[in-house]
Amino acid sequence: MSKKVLFIDPVGGFSGDMFLGAFLDLGLPLKLLRENLEKIGLGRLFSLNTASVERHGIAALKVDFPALVEAAANPAPKTMAAVKSFLTVAALPEKVTETCFEIFHRLAAAEAKVHGSTIEKIHFHEVGDYDTLADIVGVATALDWCGPELVSIKPVPLGTGFVDCAHGRLPIPVPAVVALLEGLSVVESGIEAELVTPTGAAIFKTLVELFPTFTKSDYKLGRCGYGAGSHQHLERPNLLRLTLGSTDRGSVIDDKPYALEPFIILEVTLDDMTPEKVAALQGRLLTCGALDVVSWPVAMKKGRLGVILQIILRQTDEPSIVNLVFSESPTLGIRRRQCERYFLEREIRQYRTIFGEIRCKIARDQHGKVLNIKPEHDDLVALAERHVLPLTRLEQLILSELQTLEKEL
Repeated sequence: MSKKVLFIDPVGGFSGDMFLGAFLDLGLPLKLLRENLEKIGLGRLFSLNTASVERHGIAALKVDFPALVEAAANPAPKTMAAVKSFLTVAALPEKVTETCFEIFHRLAAAEAKVHGSTIEKIHFHEVGDYDTLADIVGVATALDWCGPELVSIKPVPLGTGFVDCAHGRLPIPVPAVVALLEGLSVVESGIEAELVTPTGAAIFKTLVELFPTFTKSDYKLGRCGYGAGSHQHLERPNLLRLTLGSTDRGSVIDDKPYALEPFIILEVTLDDMTPEKVAALQGRLLTCGALDVVSWPVAMKKGRLGVILQIILRQTDEPSIVNLVFSESPTLGIRRRQCERYFLEREIRQYRTIFGEIRCKIARDQHGKVLNIKPEHDDLVALAERHVLPLTRLEQLILSELQTLEKEL
Protein backbone atom coordinates (compact mmCIF):
# COMPACT_ATOMS: atom_id res chain seq x y z
CA MET A 1 0.00 0.00 0.00
CA SER A 2 1.37 3.40 -1.01
CA LYS A 3 2.22 5.92 1.70
CA LYS A 4 2.87 9.65 1.46
CA VAL A 5 6.42 10.71 2.34
CA LEU A 6 7.67 14.18 3.31
CA PHE A 7 11.33 14.54 2.30
CA ILE A 8 13.16 17.15 4.42
CA ASP A 9 16.39 18.49 2.96
CA PRO A 10 17.97 21.20 5.15
CA VAL A 11 20.22 22.53 2.37
CA GLY A 12 21.22 25.60 4.37
CA GLY A 13 19.63 24.77 7.73
CA PHE A 14 16.16 25.63 8.92
CA SER A 15 14.05 27.99 10.98
CA GLY A 16 10.32 28.29 11.62
CA ASP A 17 9.79 30.76 8.77
CA MET A 18 11.86 28.61 6.37
CA PHE A 19 9.63 25.60 7.11
CA LEU A 20 6.51 27.69 6.49
CA GLY A 21 7.91 29.27 3.33
CA ALA A 22 8.74 25.81 1.95
CA PHE A 23 5.24 24.51 2.74
CA LEU A 24 3.66 27.52 1.00
CA ASP A 25 5.90 26.97 -2.01
CA LEU A 26 4.87 23.31 -1.89
CA GLY A 27 1.23 24.32 -2.30
CA LEU A 28 -0.18 25.06 1.17
CA PRO A 29 -3.26 27.24 0.36
CA LEU A 30 -2.67 30.79 1.57
CA LYS A 31 -6.37 31.06 2.38
CA LEU A 32 -6.18 28.08 4.76
CA LEU A 33 -3.09 29.52 6.44
CA ARG A 34 -4.73 32.91 6.90
CA GLU A 35 -7.89 31.38 8.38
CA ASN A 36 -5.90 29.76 11.20
CA LEU A 37 -3.52 32.69 11.72
CA GLU A 38 -6.45 35.10 12.04
CA LYS A 39 -7.52 33.09 15.09
CA ILE A 40 -4.27 33.98 16.86
CA GLY A 41 -4.04 37.64 15.80
CA LEU A 42 -3.21 38.01 12.08
CA GLY A 43 -4.26 41.49 11.03
CA ARG A 44 -4.62 42.63 14.63
CA LEU A 45 -1.32 41.76 16.37
CA PHE A 46 0.89 40.88 13.40
CA SER A 47 0.82 40.87 9.61
CA LEU A 48 1.93 38.29 7.04
CA ASN A 49 4.47 39.11 4.34
CA THR A 50 5.50 36.69 1.59
CA ALA A 51 8.07 37.41 -1.09
CA SER A 52 9.61 35.50 -3.97
CA VAL A 53 13.40 35.56 -3.58
CA GLU A 54 16.44 33.75 -4.97
CA ARG A 55 19.22 31.93 -3.15
CA HIS A 56 22.10 30.96 -5.46
CA GLY A 57 19.73 31.22 -8.41
CA ILE A 58 17.03 29.00 -6.87
CA ALA A 59 13.57 30.58 -6.52
CA ALA A 60 12.10 30.33 -3.02
CA LEU A 61 9.51 31.89 -0.73
CA LYS A 62 10.48 34.16 2.17
CA VAL A 63 7.93 34.57 4.96
CA ASP A 64 7.92 36.97 7.89
CA PHE A 65 5.41 38.27 10.43
CA PRO A 66 5.97 41.95 11.31
CA ALA A 67 4.44 42.92 14.65
CA LEU A 68 1.67 45.53 14.62
CA VAL A 69 1.32 48.36 17.13
CA GLU A 70 -1.28 46.53 19.23
CA ALA A 71 1.17 43.68 19.88
CA ALA A 72 3.16 45.89 22.27
CA ALA A 73 0.13 46.17 24.56
CA ASN A 74 -0.74 42.47 24.17
CA PRO A 75 2.51 40.49 24.57
CA ALA A 76 2.67 36.94 23.30
CA PRO A 77 2.45 34.08 25.84
CA LYS A 78 5.85 33.37 27.43
CA THR A 79 5.28 30.16 29.40
CA MET A 80 4.08 26.71 28.40
CA ALA A 81 0.88 27.12 30.42
CA ALA A 82 0.20 30.50 28.81
CA VAL A 83 0.83 29.07 25.32
CA LYS A 84 -1.61 26.21 25.94
CA SER A 85 -4.25 28.58 27.25
CA PHE A 86 -3.77 30.98 24.31
CA LEU A 87 -4.03 28.24 21.68
CA THR A 88 -6.99 26.58 23.38
CA VAL A 89 -8.95 29.85 23.39
CA ALA A 90 -8.04 30.39 19.72
CA ALA A 91 -10.15 27.31 18.84
CA LEU A 92 -7.90 26.04 16.06
CA PRO A 93 -8.67 22.68 14.41
CA GLU A 94 -7.95 19.89 16.89
CA LYS A 95 -5.06 18.31 14.97
CA VAL A 96 -3.44 21.72 14.45
CA THR A 97 -3.65 22.50 18.16
CA GLU A 98 -2.19 19.11 19.11
CA THR A 99 0.78 19.57 16.76
CA CYS A 100 1.41 23.07 18.16
CA PHE A 101 1.47 21.61 21.67
CA GLU A 102 3.96 18.95 20.53
CA ILE A 103 6.33 21.53 19.05
CA PHE A 104 6.13 23.93 22.00
CA HIS A 105 6.57 21.04 24.45
CA ARG A 106 9.84 19.98 22.80
CA LEU A 107 11.01 23.58 22.72
CA ALA A 108 10.25 24.04 26.42
CA ALA A 109 11.86 20.70 27.30
CA ALA A 110 15.08 21.70 25.54
CA GLU A 111 15.18 25.11 27.26
CA ALA A 112 14.47 23.46 30.62
CA LYS A 113 17.34 21.00 30.10
CA VAL A 114 19.76 23.78 29.19
CA HIS A 115 18.82 25.97 32.18
CA GLY A 116 18.39 23.18 34.71
CA SER A 117 14.74 24.07 35.18
CA THR A 118 11.35 22.47 34.43
CA ILE A 119 8.96 22.76 31.52
CA GLU A 120 6.44 24.51 33.75
CA LYS A 121 8.93 27.15 34.92
CA ILE A 122 10.71 27.85 31.65
CA HIS A 123 10.24 31.35 30.19
CA PHE A 124 10.43 31.79 26.43
CA HIS A 125 12.55 34.74 25.30
CA GLU A 126 13.47 35.06 21.59
CA VAL A 127 11.07 32.21 20.76
CA GLY A 128 8.21 33.80 22.67
CA ASP A 129 7.00 36.42 20.20
CA TYR A 130 4.10 36.36 17.74
CA ASP A 131 6.32 35.54 14.77
CA THR A 132 7.35 32.26 16.43
CA LEU A 133 3.75 31.51 17.37
CA ALA A 134 2.67 32.19 13.78
CA ASP A 135 5.47 29.99 12.39
CA ILE A 136 4.43 27.06 14.58
CA VAL A 137 0.69 27.43 13.94
CA GLY A 138 1.46 27.76 10.23
CA VAL A 139 3.59 24.61 10.12
CA ALA A 140 0.96 22.68 12.12
CA THR A 141 -1.64 23.85 9.59
CA ALA A 142 0.60 22.66 6.73
CA LEU A 143 1.08 19.21 8.27
CA ASP A 144 -2.69 18.83 8.68
CA TRP A 145 -3.09 19.90 5.05
CA CYS A 146 -0.53 17.59 3.41
CA GLY A 147 -0.94 14.64 5.82
CA PRO A 148 2.44 12.87 5.55
CA GLU A 149 2.69 9.30 6.84
CA LEU A 150 6.49 9.01 6.72
CA VAL A 151 9.41 11.44 6.74
CA SER A 152 12.83 11.20 5.13
CA ILE A 153 15.64 13.37 6.51
CA LYS A 154 19.19 14.36 5.60
CA PRO A 155 21.99 15.44 7.97
CA VAL A 156 21.50 18.89 9.47
CA PRO A 157 24.20 21.49 8.63
CA LEU A 158 25.46 23.41 11.66
CA GLY A 159 27.06 26.84 11.70
CA THR A 160 29.77 28.16 13.98
CA GLY A 161 30.60 31.31 15.90
CA PHE A 162 28.59 33.19 18.52
CA VAL A 163 25.20 34.87 18.76
CA ASP A 164 23.92 37.49 21.22
CA CYS A 165 20.60 36.77 22.94
CA ALA A 166 18.69 37.42 26.17
CA HIS A 167 21.08 35.15 28.13
CA GLY A 168 24.21 36.85 26.76
CA ARG A 169 26.65 35.63 24.11
CA LEU A 170 26.08 31.97 23.24
CA PRO A 171 28.02 29.59 21.00
CA ILE A 172 26.51 28.47 17.69
CA PRO A 173 24.64 26.15 17.57
CA VAL A 174 22.98 27.49 20.70
CA PRO A 175 22.51 25.00 23.57
CA ALA A 176 18.75 24.58 22.98
CA VAL A 177 19.41 23.54 19.36
CA VAL A 178 22.04 21.04 20.48
CA ALA A 179 19.54 19.55 22.95
CA LEU A 180 16.82 19.32 20.30
CA LEU A 181 19.08 17.67 17.71
CA GLU A 182 20.41 15.06 20.14
CA GLY A 183 20.56 11.66 18.42
CA LEU A 184 20.15 13.10 14.89
CA SER A 185 22.76 13.22 12.11
CA VAL A 186 24.49 16.58 11.69
CA VAL A 187 27.33 17.95 9.56
CA GLU A 188 29.69 20.88 10.15
CA SER A 189 29.24 23.54 7.47
CA GLY A 190 32.06 25.88 8.45
CA ILE A 191 29.74 28.86 7.99
CA GLU A 192 29.99 31.52 10.69
CA ALA A 193 26.26 31.99 11.13
CA GLU A 194 23.28 30.48 12.94
CA LEU A 195 21.90 28.00 10.40
CA VAL A 196 19.46 26.28 12.75
CA THR A 197 17.17 28.19 15.14
CA PRO A 198 15.50 26.68 18.22
CA THR A 199 12.06 26.96 16.58
CA GLY A 200 13.28 25.25 13.43
CA ALA A 201 14.96 22.52 15.47
CA ALA A 202 11.79 21.96 17.54
CA ILE A 203 9.70 21.59 14.35
CA PHE A 204 12.28 19.21 12.86
CA LYS A 205 12.45 17.12 16.05
CA THR A 206 8.64 16.93 16.19
CA LEU A 207 8.44 15.70 12.60
CA VAL A 208 11.07 13.05 13.22
CA GLU A 209 9.32 11.80 16.37
CA LEU A 210 5.72 12.02 15.13
CA PHE A 211 6.26 10.15 11.86
CA PRO A 212 8.23 6.94 11.13
CA THR A 213 11.41 7.48 9.10
CA PHE A 214 11.45 6.38 5.46
CA THR A 215 14.84 4.92 4.49
CA LYS A 216 14.25 2.95 1.27
CA SER A 217 15.91 3.99 -2.00
CA ASP A 218 12.94 3.10 -4.24
CA TYR A 219 10.27 5.82 -4.30
CA LYS A 220 8.47 8.42 -6.41
CA LEU A 221 8.97 12.17 -6.02
CA GLY A 222 6.18 14.73 -6.38
CA ARG A 223 6.50 18.50 -6.33
CA CYS A 224 8.87 20.33 -4.00
CA GLY A 225 8.94 23.69 -2.25
CA TYR A 226 11.78 25.96 -1.13
CA GLY A 227 11.75 28.17 1.96
CA ALA A 228 14.38 30.90 2.17
CA GLY A 229 16.33 32.12 5.18
CA SER A 230 17.03 35.79 5.78
CA HIS A 231 20.74 35.84 4.90
CA GLN A 232 22.80 35.00 1.83
CA HIS A 233 25.72 32.59 2.37
CA LEU A 234 28.50 32.12 -0.18
CA GLU A 235 29.17 28.53 0.84
CA ARG A 236 25.68 27.14 0.21
CA PRO A 237 22.15 28.42 -0.57
CA ASN A 238 20.25 29.40 2.57
CA LEU A 239 17.28 27.18 1.74
CA LEU A 240 15.10 24.44 3.18
CA ARG A 241 13.69 22.04 0.58
CA LEU A 242 10.53 20.04 1.27
CA THR A 243 9.34 17.42 -1.22
CA LEU A 244 6.24 15.26 -1.19
CA GLY A 245 6.69 11.72 -2.46
CA SER A 246 5.27 8.22 -2.38
CA THR A 247 6.61 4.82 -1.39
CA ASP A 248 5.01 3.42 -4.56
CA ARG A 249 6.56 4.52 -7.85
CA GLY A 250 3.32 3.75 -9.67
CA SER A 251 1.06 5.87 -7.46
CA VAL A 252 -0.32 9.26 -8.43
CA ILE A 253 0.80 12.18 -6.29
CA ASP A 254 -1.76 14.97 -6.13
CA ASP A 255 -0.34 17.93 -8.03
CA LYS A 256 -3.51 19.78 -9.08
CA PRO A 257 -2.92 23.49 -9.73
CA TYR A 258 -6.31 24.53 -8.33
CA ALA A 259 -7.72 24.07 -4.85
CA LEU A 260 -11.10 22.33 -4.50
CA GLU A 261 -13.51 22.98 -1.63
CA PRO A 262 -17.09 21.92 -0.79
CA PHE A 263 -19.87 24.47 -0.44
CA ILE A 264 -23.65 24.77 -0.25
CA ILE A 265 -26.07 26.46 -2.67
CA LEU A 266 -29.40 27.71 -1.31
CA GLU A 267 -32.13 29.10 -3.58
CA VAL A 268 -35.47 30.78 -3.02
CA THR A 269 -38.05 32.13 -5.49
CA LEU A 270 -39.72 35.38 -4.41
CA ASP A 271 -42.74 37.05 -6.04
CA ASP A 272 -44.05 39.21 -3.20
CA MET A 273 -40.95 41.13 -2.10
CA THR A 274 -39.97 44.58 -3.39
CA PRO A 275 -36.61 44.99 -5.21
CA GLU A 276 -35.39 47.27 -2.42
CA LYS A 277 -36.02 44.59 0.20
CA VAL A 278 -34.35 41.93 -1.97
CA ALA A 279 -31.27 44.17 -2.25
CA ALA A 280 -31.25 44.73 1.52
CA LEU A 281 -31.48 40.97 2.09
CA GLN A 282 -28.56 40.38 -0.27
CA GLY A 283 -26.44 42.79 1.74
CA ARG A 284 -27.40 41.12 5.03
CA LEU A 285 -26.54 37.68 3.63
CA LEU A 286 -23.06 38.80 2.57
CA THR A 287 -22.47 40.30 6.00
CA CYS A 288 -23.64 37.03 7.56
CA GLY A 289 -20.91 35.05 5.76
CA ALA A 290 -22.31 34.16 2.33
CA LEU A 291 -19.56 33.74 -0.28
CA ASP A 292 -21.76 35.22 -2.98
CA VAL A 293 -25.41 36.18 -3.54
CA VAL A 294 -26.86 36.52 -7.05
CA SER A 295 -30.39 37.09 -8.36
CA TRP A 296 -32.21 37.03 -11.68
CA PRO A 297 -35.80 37.74 -12.77
CA VAL A 298 -38.24 34.93 -13.65
CA ALA A 299 -41.83 34.62 -14.91
CA MET A 300 -43.94 32.57 -12.48
CA LYS A 301 -47.39 31.00 -12.66
CA LYS A 302 -50.32 33.22 -13.59
CA GLY A 303 -47.86 35.62 -15.22
CA ARG A 304 -46.45 36.92 -11.95
CA LEU A 305 -42.95 38.40 -12.12
CA GLY A 306 -40.53 37.18 -9.46
CA VAL A 307 -36.86 36.81 -8.64
CA ILE A 308 -34.66 33.82 -7.83
CA LEU A 309 -32.15 34.48 -5.07
CA GLN A 310 -29.14 32.13 -5.07
CA ILE A 311 -26.82 32.03 -2.05
CA ILE A 312 -23.39 30.34 -2.08
CA LEU A 313 -22.01 29.55 1.36
CA ARG A 314 -19.85 27.30 3.48
CA GLN A 315 -21.64 24.64 5.49
CA THR A 316 -20.49 26.19 8.78
CA ASP A 317 -22.50 29.34 7.96
CA GLU A 318 -25.63 27.47 6.87
CA PRO A 319 -27.70 27.65 10.12
CA SER A 320 -27.39 31.43 10.49
CA ILE A 321 -28.06 32.09 6.79
CA VAL A 322 -31.13 29.82 6.68
CA ASN A 323 -32.49 31.60 9.74
CA LEU A 324 -31.87 34.99 8.09
CA VAL A 325 -33.68 34.02 4.86
CA PHE A 326 -36.74 32.78 6.73
CA SER A 327 -36.86 35.81 9.02
CA GLU A 328 -36.18 38.48 6.36
CA SER A 329 -38.22 37.12 3.42
CA PRO A 330 -41.78 35.75 2.91
CA THR A 331 -40.55 32.42 1.44
CA LEU A 332 -41.96 29.18 2.83
CA GLY A 333 -39.14 26.93 1.62
CA ILE A 334 -35.47 26.94 0.63
CA ARG A 335 -33.93 24.66 -1.99
CA ARG A 336 -30.54 23.22 -1.05
CA ARG A 337 -27.77 21.33 -2.82
CA GLN A 338 -24.17 20.44 -2.06
CA CYS A 339 -21.47 21.29 -4.58
CA GLU A 340 -17.75 21.73 -4.95
CA ARG A 341 -15.83 24.57 -6.52
CA TYR A 342 -12.32 25.12 -7.82
CA PHE A 343 -10.95 28.39 -6.56
CA LEU A 344 -7.84 30.55 -6.74
CA GLU A 345 -6.01 31.80 -3.70
CA ARG A 346 -6.39 35.54 -3.43
CA GLU A 347 -5.02 38.38 -1.33
CA ILE A 348 -5.24 42.17 -1.27
CA ARG A 349 -1.89 43.95 -1.48
CA GLN A 350 -1.09 47.66 -1.63
CA TYR A 351 1.42 49.00 -4.15
CA ARG A 352 3.06 52.36 -4.71
CA THR A 353 2.81 53.42 -8.36
CA ILE A 354 3.74 56.65 -10.14
CA PHE A 355 0.06 57.61 -9.82
CA GLY A 356 -0.12 56.90 -6.07
CA GLU A 357 -0.97 54.08 -3.67
CA ILE A 358 -3.41 51.47 -4.95
CA ARG A 359 -4.78 48.18 -3.63
CA CYS A 360 -4.80 45.17 -5.94
CA LYS A 361 -6.41 41.76 -5.71
CA ILE A 362 -3.82 39.08 -6.52
CA ALA A 363 -5.11 35.65 -7.62
CA ARG A 364 -2.78 32.61 -7.57
CA ASP A 365 -3.01 28.90 -8.25
CA GLN A 366 -1.94 26.24 -5.74
CA HIS A 367 1.65 26.49 -7.00
CA GLY A 368 1.80 30.19 -6.17
CA LYS A 369 1.71 31.30 -9.84
CA VAL A 370 -0.02 34.67 -10.30
CA LEU A 371 -2.93 34.30 -12.75
CA ASN A 372 -4.69 37.63 -12.36
CA ILE A 373 -4.08 41.10 -10.93
CA LYS A 374 -7.06 43.42 -10.51
CA PRO A 375 -6.76 46.96 -9.13
CA GLU A 376 -9.50 47.90 -6.67
CA HIS A 377 -12.19 49.95 -8.44
CA ASP A 378 -12.62 52.58 -5.70
CA ASP A 379 -8.87 53.28 -5.68
CA LEU A 380 -8.86 53.57 -9.49
CA VAL A 381 -11.72 56.06 -9.42
CA ALA A 382 -9.95 58.23 -6.81
CA LEU A 383 -6.67 58.22 -8.76
CA ALA A 384 -8.45 58.92 -12.08
CA GLU A 385 -10.11 61.98 -10.56
CA ARG A 386 -6.83 63.18 -9.03
CA HIS A 387 -4.88 62.90 -12.32
CA VAL A 388 -7.80 63.79 -14.63
CA LEU A 389 -7.38 60.58 -16.64
CA PRO A 390 -9.96 58.25 -18.21
CA LEU A 391 -10.58 55.31 -15.87
CA THR A 392 -9.83 52.62 -18.47
CA ARG A 393 -6.57 54.29 -19.58
CA LEU A 394 -5.38 54.68 -15.97
CA GLU A 395 -6.06 51.00 -15.30
CA GLN A 396 -3.99 50.03 -18.36
CA LEU A 397 -1.08 52.22 -17.25
CA ILE A 398 -1.12 50.85 -13.69
CA LEU A 399 -1.27 47.22 -14.86
CA SER A 400 1.64 47.89 -17.19
CA GLU A 401 3.66 49.28 -14.29
CA LEU A 402 2.74 46.34 -12.05
CA GLN A 403 4.17 43.91 -14.62
CA THR A 404 7.62 45.17 -13.69
CA LEU A 405 6.88 44.16 -10.07
CA GLU A 406 5.80 40.63 -11.04
CA LYS A 407 8.62 38.99 -9.05
CA GLU A 408 7.36 40.69 -5.89
CA LEU A 409 3.83 39.38 -6.45
